[in-house]
Amino acid sequence: MATSATGGFLSPSGAVTYGQELEDLFQAFIVGVTGLDGTLVRPRWQPEPLPMPSITENWCAFGIKTITPDDGPYFEQHNTNIDNIRHEVLEVFLSFYGLQGQQLANTFKNGLGIPQNIQQLLSFKFVDVSAITTAPDFLNQQYVHRYDLVATFRRKTTQQYAVDTLQSSQIKFNRG
Repeated sequence: MATSATGGFLSPSGAVTYGQELEDLFQAFIVGVTGLDGTLVRPRWQPEPLPMPSITENWCAFGIKTITPDDGPYFEQHNTNIDNIRHEVLEVFLSFYGLQGQQLANTFKNGLGIPQNIQQLLSFKFVDVSAITTAPDFLNQQYVHRYDLVATFRRKTTQQYAVDTLQSSQIKFNRG
């Protein structure tokens, strides 16, 4: 791995949670807040979507809609590395389906106001939740109840880069 002493491109160490790990974190959070069975809280966009539950079954589809970084990173220098610190805003789009879909959407919305629930997200802070929008789907010649909302969260991310510091130096001046 390259360092500032060796030259070349610098890659970060210290993983930030994205992708499947991030979806797993929010899936567990939604399950915990709503009480839905884990198999009925599903990532919205899947390579091979599962069969849709019956129209009477309560379930949730979610997706991380946007991840917006702050305007620029903050760098914190240490002896053997530099920390790249950013803040991100994440928008999670949720759709609740089923006969109690509207109730579950409200249960989730209200659960976001409980500090003990938010603490389960570890490094995330709850920012805001949108209005619940009724958005029925027309599938197989019938309407399916659907209730949408967007929950917004904020987090701080840190990644380390191997950038050495100049710790000491001896300078000799010659007067000529």
